[in-house]
Amino acid sequence: MSDEVTTPPPAAPQPGAPVAAAPPAGGPPPAAPVEESPEPAKPSKGRKVRNLILRIVAVPAVLIIGGAIWAVASGDPDMAKTGDCLVGQTGDDIKIVGCDDATAEWKVVGEVDNVSEADFNATENDTSCTAYATSTASFWAGRKGGNGDVLCLEPMK
Repeated sequence: MSDEVTTPPPAAPQPGAPVAAAPPAGGPPPAAPVEESPEPAKPSKGRKVRNLILRIVAVPAVLIIGGAIWAVASGDPDMAKTGDCLVGQTGDDIKIVGCDDATAEWKVVGEVDNVSEADFNATENDTSCTAYATSTASFWAGRKGGNGDVLCLEPMK
C-alpha cells in the first residue's frame, strides 16, 4: 500500500443541469445556480380577437377626434356655427376667431344647410341668406363639388 490518496474522477454532468464551479481556496462559497424562467404564456385566441377589434375601432376614432380638434383649433370655417365670428375675405384665408378678437370681421347670423357648391356659385349675388336681413355676405363651406352649408354673415361693427 502506498501513502497516496486517490480520488474518484468527477461524475459527468447531466444534460441541462447547472455546472457548479469550485470555490476558490479560502473564498466565499459559490452562489446558488440561477434557474431559467419559463417561457411567457401566449395570449389566448379570444384576447387576440379582442385586441384586433380594439385596434380597428380605436384607431379611426382617435383619428376622427384628432381631426375635429385640429379643425376647431386651426379655425377651419367648415366648423363655424351661428354666433361664431370670422376673419378673412376669401375662402382661402377665412377662419374662425373669437368675437372679442380685434381682427374679427364677420359674425355668422344664420346657416342654410345642404346647398350644392354649383347652386351657390351659379348666381353672382347668392340668395341663400335672404331670410337673414342683417346678412351682407355669405360663405359656402362643404366638400368640393358636393353639398355644404352656407354661412350668412354680417359685418362686425
